[in-house]
Amino acid sequence: MFAIPIRRATLDDAPAIAALIQRTLRVSNAADYSVAEIGHVLALFTPGRVATRIERQDVFVAEIDGQIIATVGYEKGELWALFVAPESQRLGLGTMLVEHVERHARQRGDRQLGLSASLTGVDFYERLGYRRGTHRINASGATYDMVKGL
Repeated sequence: MFAIPIRRATLDDAPAIAALIQRTLRVSNAADYSVAEIGHVLALFTPGRVATRIERQDVFVAEIDGQIIATVGYEKGELWALFVAPESQRLGLGTMLVEHVERHARQRGDRQLGLSASLTGVDFYERLGYRRGTHRINASGATYDMVKGL
């Protein structure tokens, strides 16, 4: 694996993060979710809503040459919104960001880390040691609650 800088997101990053998430949802999640389900999730990741997350959560980004290529959030023992640009997937960036959040959570005293995994991401998280829990279905589609001891 190679080293790519991971830094805390700023409010100025909100438009780029929103664009990254929206493009990734349309490309990478299309095989697992309907257009309506993806549309519901897209509405949760507008630049304004991403800015609110940056203000309320610990949001991190990975970037190359000033371009944000991946993002993840952390709040109160939960990993949130891990997205890697479609052209940068399967290079270890997702693993790097999850490991970064796990270290961050340990530093805050968390003994476990939870998340809500999309169908697209379940196998990825299981490879990293997360255990599949409750299966949920809502307007955004099916997800699994997952947890890992730290």
